[in-house]
Amino acid sequence: MGAKPGTAFLRPAALITLSLALILGGCGPQSTTDPADQIRLGWNRFRVSEFTQAAAAFEKARDGTTPDNPLHVQALYGLASTWNLRRPGDNRALAGQLYEKVVALAPKSDEAAWSLLALARMKHLPPVGQEPDLAEVRTAYQDVIDRFPSHLAGHEAFMHQQASLAASYKPEDAREVLANIEAFIQKNPSSPFLSPLYALMGQCYFVLGEPEKRLAVELESLDTREIDPTNPNMDNAAVYWTLACLAEFEVADYATARKFHKLLLEEYPTDVRVYAAKQALKRMDEMEAKFCAAPAAPKPAAGGGGPP
Repeated sequence: MGAKPGTAFLRPAALITLSLALILGGCGPQSTTDPADQIRLGWNRFRVSEFTQAAAAFEKARDGTTPDNPLHVQALYGLASTWNLRRPGDNRALAGQLYEKVVALAPKSDEAAWSLLALARMKHLPPVGQEPDLAEVRTAYQDVIDRFPSHLAGHEAFMHQQASLAASYKPEDAREVLANIEAFIQKNPSSPFLSPLYALMGQCYFVLGEPEKRLAVELESLDTREIDPTNPNMDNAAVYWTLACLAEFEVADYATARKFHKLLLEEYPTDVRVYAAKQALKRMDEMEAKFCAAPAAPKPAAGGGGPP
């Protein structure tokens, strides 16, 4: 059947109306002069890697506020982060100046804590072709820790600081890191960085050749791992496999090895390691069967004593 009278005209008209509504609706937030709206817009643009638009929004918020306004500091921090992390076209020198201005204007603020951490990270991760001065890096992290010991930025600074020390793979450094982390966990038992810190302890026990302790802290790392259901890359298959192999081959803890091989099979049935996990379970069953079937060692004669 043909279209009803007027339908052919109404359809294009409706499309034009809808398009205008979308265009006008999309332009609304960009045209606002409210600094808070500009900061929100800046972060929205930052998240989708539209760095030029993000910088422009943060600049408008900065220029529309006075230095004593908390929004001014927020705008400076957003602008610093944009110039620090944009790729391509980053400007580390400008980012550093902006981070330092944040700290100078609001030294007790959240933005100051994250700015100090960002400055330390910039020292730790220099441009390609340059090597970091690790002594300077650890001092920068310590500055964050000393100024913000209970802040998440301070906790993260501690983690990176200890990782920089453990990276030497020297036994003496490994022992120092273990002592530092144990003291930190005792003082901060609810820190969101427990999982990576336990994993770092596992690295230290690897250096020291203590597989039983390594397995124990690696299990703690898994138990304290934060679950993010919105993260499409959240995957425990590699963790299960590593724990199973560590338990089987280095600790001879077959119960733990079986547990994680079975978790791998149950939760990741299409993983590339599934066949190897099945073979590992079969291998451990065979090993235990041989052990149980082996004749028991003869008991020593009554009265003891050695051979005549």
